[in-house]
Amino acid sequence: MGTPRELRLALITDPAMPALQPDDAGLPAAFAAHGVETVVAPWGEPIPGPPCDGALVRTPWEYFMDPERFLRWVEGLEAPVLNSPELLRWNHDKRYLLDLASSGAARIPPTVLLDSTEIGVAADPLLDRIGAARGVLKPTVSGGAWRTAVVERGGPVPGEIEAAAGGDFLVQAFVEELYVSGEWSLTYFGGQYSHAVLKRSSPGDFRVQEEHGGSVEFRQPPPELFREAEGILRAVPGGLPPVYGRVDLVAAASGRPYLMELELIEPELFLRARPGSAEALVRATLGALDGARSANEA
Repeated sequence: MGTPRELRLALITDPAMPALQPDDAGLPAAFAAHGVETVVAPWGEPIPGPPCDGALVRTPWEYFMDPERFLRWVEGLEAPVLNSPELLRWNHDKRYLLDLASSGAARIPPTVLLDSTEIGVAADPLLDRIGAARGVLKPTVSGGAWRTAVVERGGPVPGEIEAAAGGDFLVQAFVEELYVSGEWSLTYFGGQYSHAVLKRSSPGDFRVQEEHGGSVEFRQPPPELFREAEGILRAVPGGLPPVYGRVDLVAAASGRPYLMELELIEPELFLRARPGSAEALVRATLGALDGARSANEA
């Protein structure tokens, strides 16, 4: 018998930021320890070198600027893509929040779907629809708080949003607990909990992302957040747990936590938060590739 061929895996990044991000820098070595060669591949471009046995979507951070082109590109790859193209298509549009809420799998803030022609210049008509004094207006397809703004009674809709042509938006009641308790991000690999971080916004801002001045603490979340996150992941379409997933929750003053986002495409996974988390991602990836090969051989 010959020596088994080394597996080859593409790590999908963004054409504008093609290099692996610092949090992912240890992945090539972690995969190499399992006999897997990795190649960094910006989406939309030919994957360099010999054919790959799989593709792990990691940081296509600007895919939302041309989402259909991104989705067609991953759907056109011959090797298995993780997370699956079907899951990426479901998760890329924030309507998935309404899906999860309507099934009872998640609690979300009061939310209404609208198209850009319904936005207008004043916030009050939008806030009337969700019965809130303050809300968050965001495109259904976006990332990194792009074209996302807080709107308040008596105030305007920001010009860059009011002038946006085409596309659908969500308006959600603002979760006031965000300022008090922050936003938790729980990371799972293959359906198994790995680690969590607590993110807080800077004073006077609602955005918790570090690029907008937010902070990150590596902490263990309260038990009720585990229960909520695991129930949400069980409701994900497809019947199998995602290879990676990040569940962003805010603990409510009463009742269930609020689901803010379920990130299955390009989340920062905060691998630096727990030693061994990169290994957990590697094992989940290889398990999914084995499953895909077995299904193809059946």
